[in-house]
Amino acid sequence: MDISPGRGPGYLCFPPAGGTVLGLRELARTAGSAVRGVEYPGHGTRITEPPAESLAVLAEEIALHCLDRIGAEDFSRTVVIGFSMGAFVALEVAQRVLGRGGPGPAGLVVVGACAPQRRVPGKYAKADAAEAGRLLDLHCPPSSAGYLDCPELREYALDLFLGDLRLTSAYPGPAKTPLSCPIVAIRGEDDLDFAAGDEEIRAWRAWTTGRFTGCVVPGGHLAVLTPGKD
Repeated sequence: MDISPGRGPGYLCFPPAGGTVLGLRELARTAGSAVRGVEYPGHGTRITEPPAESLAVLAEEIALHCLDRIGAEDFSRTVVIGFSMGAFVALEVAQRVLGRGGPGPAGLVVVGACAPQRRVPGKYAKADAAEAGRLLDLHCPPSSAGYLDCPELREYALDLFLGDLRLTSAYPGPAKTPLSCPIVAIRGEDDLDFAAGDEEIRAWRAWTTGRFTGCVVPGGHLAVLTPGKD
């Protein structure tokens, strides 16, 4: 899970749909603290493993791994960061740690994701490779940087993205259990997913009894993962 050793518990990052831990390395280099990244089964270094059956199953596995490897005390001092699909996984993991008597994370940061209650389940349930390719090219996650010049890499990225797209479409949403930690919700000002406005971002306020902050940053979808972006 480690990307950058740093010091202290630091951050735990959840990649976007089609993403791998490798796509988080540039962000980790600028963090100044310990950064851990979650590699989903069937992705990156876990490519030989079967993909998760559902986001709930995925979150359950990660929550148990966090408690075993990080420990409840260090997890309580860790900020979890979820990018796009990873925002839902991060929320689910935090809820599961709380459900096992843990204190939950120090904070939750969600990037490029509408609040769970604002999403449309099943939106891309019937998406084919062509539709997935259009969305991948539109958002172009940094984990896929350079794939346009490498057909084999693009095919790999597209396969991961299509699988995650279907996984997210089948996701019914989390339990209605708010966290107590602060939540920061971030979107890119040019992100077409938020063309209707910021309500999908502001709606994340419902998922914490603590402090909430909504932010708009320059760039498009997941722009904060692009090297050189603040």
